[in-house]
Amino acid sequence: MRCDVTTWYDVTDLMNWSLPHLTGIQRTTVGILNGLVARGSRPRLTAFNKATNGFEAVGPGDLPPMIRRHLPWLTRQPVASVASGPSDTDAQPLPFEPFDETVATPRRRRRWITRERIFGSSPEAQELRVAFRSHKSSARHLRRTIGRWVRVRSQEALGRQRPQPAAPASPAFLPPVGSMTRPNPQPTMATKSPFVAGDLLLSLGASWIHTAHAPAVARERGRGVRVVRLIYDLIPTLKPQWVDDVDRGIMISGPITQWARRLITESDLVLTISEFSKQEIARYCAESGLVSAPVSVIRLGDVLEQQGDEQPPLPQFVPRQPFFLCVSSLDVRKNHRLLYEAWGVLAARDPESCPDLVCVGSGNTYIQDLVREIRNDRDVNRRIHLLSGVEDCELDWYYRNCEATIYPSKYEGWGLPVAESLCHGRLCLASNATSIPEISPDLPEFFDPLDVHGLVALVQRTRDDPEWVRDREAEIRRRFTPTPWTHTAGQILAATGATAPAVGAA
Repeated sequence: MRCDVTTWYDVTDLMNWSLPHLTGIQRTTVGILNGLVARGSRPRLTAFNKATNGFEAVGPGDLPPMIRRHLPWLTRQPVASVASGPSDTDAQPLPFEPFDETVATPRRRRRWITRERIFGSSPEAQELRVAFRSHKSSARHLRRTIGRWVRVRSQEALGRQRPQPAAPASPAFLPPVGSMTRPNPQPTMATKSPFVAGDLLLSLGASWIHTAHAPAVARERGRGVRVVRLIYDLIPTLKPQWVDDVDRGIMISGPITQWARRLITESDLVLTISEFSKQEIARYCAESGLVSAPVSVIRLGDVLEQQGDEQPPLPQFVPRQPFFLCVSSLDVRKNHRLLYEAWGVLAARDPESCPDLVCVGSGNTYIQDLVREIRNDRDVNRRIHLLSGVEDCELDWYYRNCEATIYPSKYEGWGLPVAESLCHGRLCLASNATSIPEISPDLPEFFDPLDVHGLVALVQRTRDDPEWVRDREAEIRRRFTPTPWTHTAGQILAATGATAPAVGAA
């Protein structure tokens, strides 16, 4: 590797982030970026620009205010964006100086606060927001489908009027996707690439949001750029029944599958987040005839930014009685229905002693029926609280003050909330499915994600046997070693052969 190699960090899916909190993938990409900077690595930032169909250099100041709030190395002093920065940004590393939040007004945050004040944070408001997002996505998909249909019909009409050209005598041979170990030559882009041959591109986020992202990466790889990408799981490909049909106006399962196939076959190194995911990738490649790039497993960080010795401030919603905590997006795969059924059993046994359940996470399309059932079920609707838009400091309070956490997911690539619970020293009642036992094989209390009464028994024991809980949590604090994001960053640097001075724990 050249001694002057530049490492580029892809922030494409962070550039237009509009939620008031980070979700799993975005928390990971931000955490790894923080870890790289803390270790002394100075990656330059890049993002895919769909207008130019290529990558461009961006600066920390180009990121949305909500993302910048999660980058602790941006404080006190302003950082210019690439667009407003000096003219020699192509030649010099981006300066990671502190950033002044007063320079850029967090408009997205204000809009979210205004929506919360107008609509509230009740389950009804959550259902309304989910239904509205689903309606907008469906409308966008309808418009695009009509546009594609019109174009196809126009081409068919032209085809009937014009004679079709004869097929070439010797058609070019195109190897199947599975046989590709290097990308085919790609046409040169009209825009200038910020990369040079030998540079390293780390693309670790949700890059499937742009269908032209993968072809753009292939073009850069064809120019000699080393490409390292992260695939969290193959859920949209292997379990399409759990995936939204439409998101942001496009079909999901098919495009993500194509993205995953290109990622697996057109990278110099593929990173994934568990041995389970690595095995799923190997199985899928064997079944599909794909030739995979080398796959390396990294362990995700699990330390929340705000965690410390001081008690965090009270959140906006404070339960009035003892509560259990579930941190997870509301999703069919995440198995919140099991929680609803378990709380129905607990409420039927003893309505007065039934604990509260706080579910923190944004809603996906297919949970409207479950939200409606919870809202209209008089036995549990005052016990189950569905919250979204929760800040990390509020989440820290919930972790510290709950009876225990619960993670009932049916299928995971990792299961970060389980690790975060153990990091806080809290008892976690966790599903024993897929990758989750890799986080810690014996510190959580495991249950079958299809066994309602098994979960009810664990919840009841947690309520009835505080000494058992104290002993379990003492063992967790004694044996569980939290993973800082500097450790994850160090694994990536080691896997890619990049070097940086180690700073902090690794």
